[in-house]
Amino acid sequence: MKCKYCQAELEDGAAICPVCGKEQDAAEEESVRAEQAPAPAQTPDNAETPASEAAAAEVQSPAAPEIKSGIKATPGKIALAVTAGIVVLAVLVALVVSGISGGFASLKHTGADAQATTAPVETGTASTDAAEATEGTIPADGNPDDVTCKGTYTATDDEVIAAADTVVATMGGKELTVGQLQIYYWTEVYDFLNQYASYASYFGLDYTQPLDKQSCDLGETPMTWQQYFLQCAIDAWRSYQGLALEGEEAGLTMDAEFQGYLDSLPGDLEAMAADYGMADTAELMKANFGPAATMDNYIKYMEVYYSGYTYFGNVYDSTLPTSEQIEAYFTERESEYADEGVTKDGGKYYNVRHILVLVQGGTTDDDGNTTYSDEEWEACRSKAQEILDEWLNGEATEDSFAALANEKSEDTGSNTNGGLYTDLTADTNFVENFKAWYLDESRQPGDYGLVQTEYGYHIMYFSGSEDIWYEAARSDIISEKVSALVPAALEKYPAEVDYSVIKLGFVDLNA
Repeated sequence: MKCKYCQAELEDGAAICPVCGKEQDAAEEESVRAEQAPAPAQTPDNAETPASEAAAAEVQSPAAPEIKSGIKATPGKIALAVTAGIVVLAVLVALVVSGISGGFASLKHTGADAQATTAPVETGTASTDAAEATEGTIPADGNPDDVTCKGTYTATDDEVIAAADTVVATMGGKELTVGQLQIYYWTEVYDFLNQYASYASYFGLDYTQPLDKQSCDLGETPMTWQQYFLQCAIDAWRSYQGLALEGEEAGLTMDAEFQGYLDSLPGDLEAMAADYGMADTAELMKANFGPAATMDNYIKYMEVYYSGYTYFGNVYDSTLPTSEQIEAYFTERESEYADEGVTKDGGKYYNVRHILVLVQGGTTDDDGNTTYSDEEWEACRSKAQEILDEWLNGEATEDSFAALANEKSEDTGSNTNGGLYTDLTADTNFVENFKAWYLDESRQPGDYGLVQTEYGYHIMYFSGSEDIWYEAARSDIISEKVSALVPAALEKYPAEVDYSVIKLGFVDLNA
């Protein structure tokens, strides 16, 4: 069996995951709730994070684009993912773009919008339960000035390639072409399915069927799923491009780190294509984004994003409030926060890093209970001490601890983010010894030590704590300021979209 939270392998009947420390009964309840209704991404302590707080989260430099391979799980598909900081900006866009709700974080997965390479056809297994089939309207039946202009935007390979340089939209002197639109469109499809595929039917979506033949109820007006994702794509382009234009007007130059990502992207994509047995990047792009998408289109997409992110990060950094401002803000709204259960004596958030060393060996009885010998526990402790000593004999900083966690930790839930768990509370459902360590009232930033739990030894590092009320007020102040960025940019740089010239290409998502 696997942990419901971090997917680590567990022994049958295990009550607590040794990796993330969460009780599986609680996980089962959470799983049931997730199947009943869509839920937002959750924090490590499994507490829901309001979207406004997510938008105001600490801005982190996005890592270089990486390829998330789905080739083994879904043969023939390779999904490209833009990581880390993309999420911050995309969440902000989703919050503030007016009109059709859309704009998800840019991760890719497998979905379906099927068409043959020569003519549109329906593919997949028919489903009467997941979605209501609907005939696409002809262009004359839709509004030429919005996404319903065409009942279907799907076209043949030759048609889409011929229209690749056709300008679809303009904004502040910048243009979006049919070829570039393919990147934005499939990004939205893949991301939605990445987040919600397990209960897509809740939304009335059958992702094995053509998107232009299914009704979508998420928009303000009746439309198909293809139209919905198309509007999400255009909204995303307008939002990213609007922020990029603001940065350009402010005289900002792209962050050197971001520029480095762009400079290395062609080589990275070429290597990626070779790794997956593809002839070149053209084949890689076609497999992910259709026949009109090129490497230049993808690089342009990333350039617009990074430019917008540079401006967003610059404004964010300039809006960080002082302690006095946070105190005053909370005091002014203290009764409102109290109604939400946030008070000055409401506890703290704790941030902790750890490196997990799992105990090895053990003897399992007929009831499935595993016990470990003193020698096995000592071997585990000795290995943990060696790792701790390695850190102490080095720079012994939080950054060096994080690097060691990524290298040494057996916690699959945190060994790619430096062993970090944030916003832990006294109610977080972690194993007791782990929780008791960070809840110690004498604990100070920089403290470290070894903690034994029933699953092994944890090398601990205390990053710090913050009063819950303080963090709530701080997040709300920043959110109020940065959430106005996109609407201001959209008002300042109105976009003109010619829906009649849009064509969307075929991507074989079921291959």
